[in-house]
Amino acid sequence: MRKIRTYSNDKDLVSQRRNQIVKVAAELIVKKGYNRISTRDLAAALGMSTGGLYHYIGSKEDILYLLINFTSDLTEQGLIEFKRAGAQTAAEGIKVGIKNYLSIVDGYRDFHNFVNHIMLSLCLKDRKIVYTAESRIVQYYETLIRRGIESKEFKAQDPRLIAHNIVAIANAWANRGWYLRKYYTVDEYADEQIKMILEQLAAPKAKNNGKPGLRATGKSPGNPSSKPVPGSKKKTTSKGEVSSNK
Repeated sequence: MRKIRTYSNDKDLVSQRRNQIVKVAAELIVKKGYNRISTRDLAAALGMSTGGLYHYIGSKEDILYLLINFTSDLTEQGLIEFKRAGAQTAAEGIKVGIKNYLSIVDGYRDFHNFVNHIMLSLCLKDRKIVYTAESRIVQYYETLIRRGIESKEFKAQDPRLIAHNIVAIANAWANRGWYLRKYYTVDEYADEQIKMILEQLAAPKAKNNGKPGLRATGKSPGNPSSKPVPGSKKKTTSKGEVSSNK
């Protein structure tokens, strides 16, 4: 992570203030663009003096680095929430994980949009910070899905891809929210996506070991073109056709 200067020794206060800076800075940058905002604009939007803002950052460039570093902070916040939920089953873990992650993304939509917008403009070192953060979330879901496969809750050919799709679903809420929010609340969106993901992961139902019943057509099961059921009698019609009756 990028190191950002601060004059405060209170780590909790610095973390709290920087979270506020991230939310407001992302909103301003999405509306105006990074090059069109100043530290004075940001300080005013935060309701503090420019000197007060510089108590938590060293320069305007630090705002950019603060946003990049926040991808890791947000990941940590998500993983802590997942563990705190204490789901007993893999299926419950998926439900809680998607709900919590979407809730976090919903609270920082502008931040996610900003990060996606500038990704190609970042140097490789900064891109890796973002990539690593998202990879950790994917890894969490992949581990959960594999646990469900081992416990026979789930059946999936490619747990990694499904885990990636869950993260993509959350990103879509931020990136495509202008459309999705016309039709869904974040909770409704989460519920629908959870339903589809669990259907993908559904373990096969137990096979019926009982003997299958005969079909109404009078043909033996498993072969539609099979011979008449044993015990039936053949009867020749006046036209030479053969039919079978009990």
